[in-house]
Amino acid sequence: MYRLKESDPDEMIRLFIEITDDLSYSRTFYQKRSVRVYLNFLAQIVFLKINRNKKFKLSKFINFWTYSLPMEFARSWKAMILSFVIFSGSMTVGILSTYKDVGFAREIMGNDYVDMTDRNIANGDPMAVYHENGSSLLSTYKITLNNTLVSARTYASGIFAGLPTVAILINNGISIGAFHQYLNHKGVLGEALFVVWIHGVLEISAIIIAGGAGFVFGLGLLFPGSFTRIQAFRISAKRSFKIALSTIFILIFSGFIEGSVTRYTQMPFVFKTIIIGGSLLFIIGYFALYPMYLHRKYIMKQGFKFEDRVPHVEEQKIELYKVRDIGEMYSDTLGLFRNCFGNFLRGLFLTGIPIIMGMSIYYFASISEEKDELFWYYNLRVVLLNETRTWLSLLTSIILFSTTTLSAFYALKQYRENSNFNTLEFYKFIYSNYLKLWPLYITTICVFFWQSGFMYPILLAISPILYHITYSGFFNEEDYKIQLKSTWKSIRKMWFGSIGFWLLIFVIPLLMVGLTLWLFGSNEIAVFSVVMDYLQDNISPLVDDPAPYFNSINFFIYSIFVSVIYFLLLIGMVIQFHSVKERIEGHNLYARLKDFGIKNKLFEQSGEGNY
Repeated sequence: MYRLKESDPDEMIRLFIEITDDLSYSRTFYQKRSVRVYLNFLAQIVFLKINRNKKFKLSKFINFWTYSLPMEFARSWKAMILSFVIFSGSMTVGILSTYKDVGFAREIMGNDYVDMTDRNIANGDPMAVYHENGSSLLSTYKITLNNTLVSARTYASGIFAGLPTVAILINNGISIGAFHQYLNHKGVLGEALFVVWIHGVLEISAIIIAGGAGFVFGLGLLFPGSFTRIQAFRISAKRSFKIALSTIFILIFSGFIEGSVTRYTQMPFVFKTIIIGGSLLFIIGYFALYPMYLHRKYIMKQGFKFEDRVPHVEEQKIELYKVRDIGEMYSDTLGLFRNCFGNFLRGLFLTGIPIIMGMSIYYFASISEEKDELFWYYNLRVVLLNETRTWLSLLTSIILFSTTTLSAFYALKQYRENSNFNTLEFYKFIYSNYLKLWPLYITTICVFFWQSGFMYPILLAISPILYHITYSGFFNEEDYKIQLKSTWKSIRKMWFGSIGFWLLIFVIPLLMVGLTLWLFGSNEIAVFSVVMDYLQDNISPLVDDPAPYFNSINFFIYSIFVSVIYFLLLIGMVIQFHSVKERIEGHNLYARLKDFGIKNKLFEQSGEGNY
């Protein structure tokens, strides 16, 4: 019946009940027999067969738009008001600044855009920009894509405590305010208003809503309440995404209007009024008045309480000694990285970050003569691989490299022992193990004094030997010499696999960078570039020479970013190291054989699950 395209549903359900009854019996009386696994397999495929073609209920879709989403707006009204106040306040700043100095509009909008606007005004068509370029279909696509990216940046930036979201709202608000006041200065504001706001009502509303969603997103980390910070973040992410989802439909319709309707700038005044009035009624009615009504009816009068269910994520213990294929190595690397990341950061804050801060302050405030060092790769290369070959820079590189590595290995030790981070024990761990990093010290010194294009392929070739020998002194309490000897025997069987696997791991940070490039539109690692651009725009007027300050901040941010990527590579090395050791020496296999028959599992395999 399972293999047939069409089966009798009643007969299928009857068989399903019969199978599940037999499965329950076998779980009780035949826990270690294969019949239990066989019946579980049958029950599973029948369950999937029954539920695969489950009908979509229109009532759930309607309920989402008529109740669930408006209730989320009712709950998040403070974030929405905050976003509206920031945007409207910034718009006021743009209007007043341009009113006081019309040249301010050029600083905000750029000379090219202002010159184009002046030409259109001189030609008697101030809003010619909306119909002079491309077909309506192409314009609609480009406008919708651009508006969606702006809203996505506004929302996604909320993860950084909402600060970049504030910056984006301020930037857009000032730009729109300056634009309107410039048109007023030219005497064409009355004519332009009823063209710009044909699509502007929906477009600006979507940005404000995305800003509110960004605040909801970030506040989960800042104010977790009775939940853990991670739990609160998961809840806020779910809530904020529901809000941000509503902007997609607004932006699609807004893009259509701007690309296909606004271009007809000479349409009758009554049509413009109807479109603008209808858009206002929709935004105010659905996103303001209706949520207010639900808030008063359910929350205030009936005392409705929101139940935040924490998304369940099973924290599976990663078995180090395990034979893995490439996919399992990849997933276990990410799992182990997530589980050890907190302790790694604690160790980094106690050792590496103070060194990074001291080095950045000393270098950029005291000895640097360069004014254009904001490009992140140049920044790190000059300081850590100092081309002047100073002994202080070499010593700093070795200390920073070793403390980051030891923080990673201590986090792994705590994970293996299932214990909490202890500051005193952490410093003792560093003191007693720093000599075991001798392969890294030698390599760092060689790289420091021999900087050549040939260095990179050579480093890639020797990296398996380098890190596997280094790690051999940290994963076991046995004698250090014994561990080194055992690792030497395994090196040739894990060498080329390590090179290929590490190259695969590099895909993760590349995807992260690619995602931020798509969201934030920068030619560098975009999230950090947005922060730096904001700091430069707002702090530069306060100091005579801002370059040292920006260079120090930039070096600090990217040093931590590189440390995290380095930690990810170390975790990948650990997973690959133990996988090869298990394949050769069978540590976990012997441990399972000793316990065979004790556990109530058929294959006695960790991670199989309970039946």
